[in-house]
Amino acid sequence: MTLEKLMERIREEADREIEEIIARAEEEAKKIIEEEKKRGIEEAEKIETHAVKEAEKIKERILSNARRKARVNETGAKEEMINECMKKVVEKLKKMDGKKYSNFVEKNLEVATKEIKDGYILFTRDEDIKIAKKFGIDAKEKINGIGGVILRSKDGKKEIDLTFDFLIEKNREEMRIKIAKKLFGEK
Repeated sequence: MTLEKLMERIREEADREIEEIIARAEEEAKKIIEEEKKRGIEEAEKIETHAVKEAEKIKERILSNARRKARVNETGAKEEMINECMKKVVEKLKKMDGKKYSNFVEKNLEVATKEIKDGYILFTRDEDIKIAKKFGIDAKEKINGIGGVILRSKDGKKEIDLTFDFLIEKNREEMRIKIAKKLFGEK
């Protein structure tokens, strides 16, 4: 299995998890957006009812500011929802354990050991040590992270980062775009 296939599999797994989170988040996002639109409309209607002919320019300026604020608030609300979805993905990955976690790490190590045949791992979880033993690889050092391992060649010249932290960061923008598309139908 190539790294591209591995990355595709990881993306697909992340997409499935994102879909679950997005389904719950879509309803909340719609409510937030509707409330902001209502506030903008209410403010605009107030201004219109109290406006006189001489205040037409002022009214337009206020309406323009209200629309801008609504867009800013809407953008902020959308950004908040996207960030919340990303946090939930991270939380799900942190909680992944047992057979599902072991299978993920084992499959990734299987691919990585084809590229780095003589190496050791840096690990994030204690269960990674057992997995390394299965592959006949030394587990040298525990590192901070939410899961996964780094396979490093013994000479230190090559390294394959298979940690959740790295994979999330590497695919962050793509994940954000997919979340936004699912939540808001945007790019």
